[in-house]
Amino acid sequence: MANQTKCIKCGRNIDEFARACPYCTWWQSEPVPARPPAPPAVDYIPPPDTRARNTILSVLTLGFLMMVAFTVGAFFHGSDEANAAQTKEEPAAAAAAQPSSRATVTLVPMTDGSPPPVIESPITSVTPNGTTAGGPSDATALPSDQYNAAAARMKASQQQATGSVVDPRSITGSPYTAPTPRPARPRQMAPVQTQPVATFQPVPHVRVDREQTAQLSLVVGTDGRVHDIDVQRAAPGVIGPLVGAVQQWRFRPATQNGEPVTSRFSVAVTFKP
Repeated sequence: MANQTKCIKCGRNIDEFARACPYCTWWQSEPVPARPPAPPAVDYIPPPDTRARNTILSVLTLGFLMMVAFTVGAFFHGSDEANAAQTKEEPAAAAAAQPSSRATVTLVPMTDGSPPPVIESPITSVTPNGTTAGGPSDATALPSDQYNAAAARMKASQQQATGSVVDPRSITGSPYTAPTPRPARPRQMAPVQTQPVATFQPVPHVRVDREQTAQLSLVVGTDGRVHDIDVQRAAPGVIGPLVGAVQQWRFRPATQNGEPVTSRFSVAVTFKP
């Protein structure tokens, strides 16, 4: 067995006549380069632990982002509600101001079939020349006998004005005597009444072959809503959708001396083809 020697570089046993080390392939004729000095040993210092600080910053950042998102959402939500309310009011006002070209709505106050009675002004006093005066500034009442005499004289004067002759014997009553002054009584003002005014009056879009008119009787409460619907005249194929739409109508209620009151009136809705 050949003699062995150590490799000048890796220190392993190789043949003494080998030119290169079979392990590290280093030529044995070349000198081994000097090894750099080992770096000095330095004590390891771990970095500071910032996990707690990072957790606190993350929580604060998340809270701030949630606050910003809530503020922006509330702003847009309020804008949407305002736009929705305005969009809802605009069609209502348009429907009340511009009725459909295919339907005509007519509101008629309900009466008992007869015109309201005409109230005649009573005779309250008589002037010295024998004529009557019932103006607003005269508030002195007359006794029954003087009232009859004044009425007869007024009738006689009207007949004379028309050219007819009146028998003086037909005029009855006591002669004129000056009325005793009495304290003035406050005048009673007639109640001021107003009819309901439609503010939202949608009409269903239905197709008809010929012109048809439906008659309804409505009761509008003090809240402006329709409380009762009575069909007085039906129209085939129209009355169902019409009653459903009338239930959504809104009014400014009728008033009496400025106070809202319940009112009943008739509605005629005419549909055109």
